[in-house]
Amino acid sequence: MSSWGCPHEIKGVCTRVNNLPCDLGMKGCVLFGRFRFADPTKNRPKKAPAPIPAPDDDKA
Repeated sequence: MSSWGCPHEIKGVCTRVNNLPCDLGMKGCVLFGRFRFADPTKNRPKKAPAPIPAPDDDKA
């Protein structure tokens, strides 16, 4: 098995985010928006798909 340790976490405190208690995936975390978490509140909202432009009939 392997584990991951955040280089910004020191004694349970995040040195990257104003010395707040470390909460993986919180806004400002290096993992925010890069990975999917089991907790949906830590995930970025999905982007709405771009609308498909209507075909132009003038190109004939």
